[in-house]
Amino acid sequence: MAKTLYIDTSKCMGCRGCESACKQWNDLPANIKGDLKGEKFEFLPFNGTYQTKTAFAHQTYTMVKMQELAADDGGVKWLFGKRQCMHCAEATCMMVCPVDAISRTPEGAVYLDKEKCVGCGYCVQNCPFNVPQLDYNQKGIGIWEKKSSKCNLCADRVQNGLIPACAKTCPTGAIKFGDREEMLALAKERVEQLKPKFPGARIYGEKEVGGTVLYLLTEHPGYYGLPESAVVPWQVRFWKYFARPVGELAVGGGLLVILAGLFFNYVMPAKETPHHAEGVK
Repeated sequence: MAKTLYIDTSKCMGCRGCESACKQWNDLPANIKGDLKGEKFEFLPFNGTYQTKTAFAHQTYTMVKMQELAADDGGVKWLFGKRQCMHCAEATCMMVCPVDAISRTPEGAVYLDKEKCVGCGYCVQNCPFNVPQLDYNQKGIGIWEKKSSKCNLCADRVQNGLIPACAKTCPTGAIKFGDREEMLALAKERVEQLKPKFPGARIYGEKEVGGTVLYLLTEHPGYYGLPESAVVPWQVRFWKYFARPVGELAVGGGLLVILAGLFFNYVMPAKETPHHAEGVK
């Protein structure tokens, strides 16, 4: 049975313990900046806000989205919500990967194998949640590799009977992990509990792109960095179920390369980096 994360944003207090646990388990380094020659590296400076991480990267699989809003009583209210790969049932990243570097584990995680990744960036271009990131990782002095990176839902832990590191470390129970139907039932029960105080409480991820990591939201999805609706573009379905199979029949795969180039350079529109609450009214 497919398993998933259930994230109750009403219980999240923004401690970012999940961020630390993710880095520790996956042995991810601190975020740094520098040129591609490996010189003049320094830690990212404080940017004046509590949102210390603004994007995913090869050293950031998990981040807590923080949003400050004006409350009805004239005060301030905070919204916190953990973000990571959504592990979509209809995963566009998996559909567009030309080398099958992205697959699904028996437990339901969308798994990115960096050993197979060729750095084409198609998963980055097509993810509706802007999760995969194409990074230059330093392998040695003057040696760099270009790979996509994202959360693999702690597949190694789950396959050994453990829950993901983020869920294990959450002190408030805002992150839970289990069978999808069980997590969905918990989310629906929680929505009913919160409706009197939060009329806009809703479940996110039940149907988006076939189903994803489940969220309980108290406000509009845009405040948490989530699109109002997430669907698989027709172009991706065309590529997956027609263009690629036709290309693979070509001798040596030459037609596949041509089709891929035409598709991703001319058919798919360029993706803009979304604002934290784009579309929110």
